[in-house]
Amino acid sequence: MGKYEKYIVKPFDWGERPLIGHNRKVMNELGPLMAFLNEDMVKDTDLDVFIHFIDVKSDDGPEYVEPHVHDFSQAYIFPENGLTFEVELDGEKYVKESPITVFIPAGVRHTIRMIKGKGFEVSLTRTAKYHWDESKS
Repeated sequence: MGKYEKYIVKPFDWGERPLIGHNRKVMNELGPLMAFLNEDMVKDTDLDVFIHFIDVKSDDGPEYVEPHVHDFSQAYIFPENGLTFEVELDGEKYVKESPITVFIPAGVRHTIRMIKGKGFEVSLTRTAKYHWDESKS
């Protein structure tokens, strides 16, 4: 193994593992959540990268994220056409369509809900442990 090969990792299905403020059962009904990078995969990382493959099958997508706050920033990236979602940032609600990016500064209470469509969401945070610390929800 080369010196940097440990930094090249395969994604895995996050399955039923917890995420702060997320109802994983309902979230999984929309589609699989894949972990692409976190501290379990690369000990030295300070990033969490997830991709949620989404297919809203009902007339109005389910709620699966409780309003919560992080002490770090987060970005939701919707790179392709096809999804309509509602994001709430400190009580302000916005309905948006992809492609688009939502930046959430540290300390901003937020939630997100898919309304309709099919596509994927990339979630990026500058911490490798946010999904473990329930006290931050």
